[in-house]
Amino acid sequence: MKNQKVVLPLIVIIAVIVWYVAVNTSQPGTSSGPIKIGVILPLTGDLAVTGEKIFNGFQIAQAELANKNIQFIVEDSHSKPGDAVSAVSKLLNVDGVSLIIGTYSPDETLAVAPLAKDKGENVFSFSFCSDSFKEYDNVFCAYPNASHQLDTVIPVVKSKGVKTMALVNQNSDFGLNSRDAMKSKTSIGGYTIVLDELVSGGQSDYRTTAAKVIASKADGVFTAADNPIDALKITSELYQLGFKGTRITFVDVDNKNLQQFGTSVEGTLAPGIAPSQFSSAFGLAYKAKFGSDPDYTAALGYDITRYVIGTLKKENWSADSLTANVLDYKYPDPAIAGFRFLQDRTVVYQLELQVAKSGKYTKYITE
Repeated sequence: MKNQKVVLPLIVIIAVIVWYVAVNTSQPGTSSGPIKIGVILPLTGDLAVTGEKIFNGFQIAQAELANKNIQFIVEDSHSKPGDAVSAVSKLLNVDGVSLIIGTYSPDETLAVAPLAKDKGENVFSFSFCSDSFKEYDNVFCAYPNASHQLDTVIPVVKSKGVKTMALVNQNSDFGLNSRDAMKSKTSIGGYTIVLDELVSGGQSDYRTTAAKVIASKADGVFTAADNPIDALKITSELYQLGFKGTRITFVDVDNKNLQQFGTSVEGTLAPGIAPSQFSSAFGLAYKAKFGSDPDYTAALGYDITRYVIGTLKKENWSADSLTANVLDYKYPDPAIAGFRFLQDRTVVYQLELQVAKSGKYTKYITE
């Protein structure tokens, strides 16, 4: 009896110790709750068309990676940097997320980056790789920079004999980066700049600006705007004023936006577009869920989500060393062939030139 009185408490103590060790050495995301990931997208507002497609790609990845170790918390930026700040503040300070996936526009990304940096958290943006991101070592970007994108159109500009170029760009980070990249290509493209105009987005019309382009007698016009509708509106109004030169819109291609303008934007060039050939697994999954074929923005939503979650899984569900390890990670069969992050937190993959033809964007075939 005396031995039993000693043994039983020892058994209980040992059991408690075993339980404690098991709990405190199990995977993060199971014992202390799931890793929380904030997702910020423009689900309403001017950029909602693109935001919805990115979100669709995200949902495909989320379904494939369904795991109790991860909890996604989605917020709408309403296509506004100020609202993106409100969203990231909630995610970081109230929800306690370990990283941010999103936003989309460079201005939104620049707005949320310092807040995330103060908390020691990373931002995996769907934006193109703006030069302005270089000061933030916590920002990863999903689309090649303006210079790489414009490499797809410069040979065509040269072959068409464009000698003078008008630049009409939105006064935003995207517009300014795009303008500067186009200026840097003058010697390669063989053209000179005869008009450099900055405009605000969301105007009811751009006829005054279009008239300036006509007056400049430019052979070509390049316009970049955060909202594709603004760039297409400028292009359409140039057509209505009788402009016969080469028109280049630096925008996210979407047939819904394009079809609003009919034949007035026919032949407009769209450089730097990711090819529309995606992995068969992603394409089939997307069509099964949404009843249509995906485009490159949906593929980005899928690839970034797969990339980040794959790295977390590889690192035993720890976000502590994500910055270093995501650069070494590769997952099989990405939606966009060759998608991966480089050491400077940018990406590079094949891009192509597209053209507006019969109400759709299609790959440009050299004339």
